[in-house]
Amino acid sequence: MAPNVNLQRKKRHRDAKRDIEKLRKELLKQEKQQKKQQEKEQKKQQERERKKQQNKELPALLAKERCKRYYENKKKKKMAAEAANLQLKEVLQHQQFRSQ
Repeated sequence: MAPNVNLQRKKRHRDAKRDIEKLRKELLKQEKQQKKQQEKEQKKQQERERKKQQNKELPALLAKERCKRYYENKKKKKMAAEAANLQLKEVLQHQQFRSQ
């Protein structure tokens, strides 16, 4: 009977080792999945922060663009007015020259 008991003990020991290895692999697998999930959540959070920052910057950029266009238009109008005044002066000078 002793050899049979010894075989059973070896079998239980082998089964225990196999179960431990199985559990270790399962734990590693779960850790990998958890790490992947954390990385995924971190990427999502970074993307949300990036979009949030863009949304904060967008009104400032639009305001800057509006100001730029405003001053460009103002400059164009001023130049057009100066050109019209210059043309008017030339016409007046020409008329004065004719009247003399």
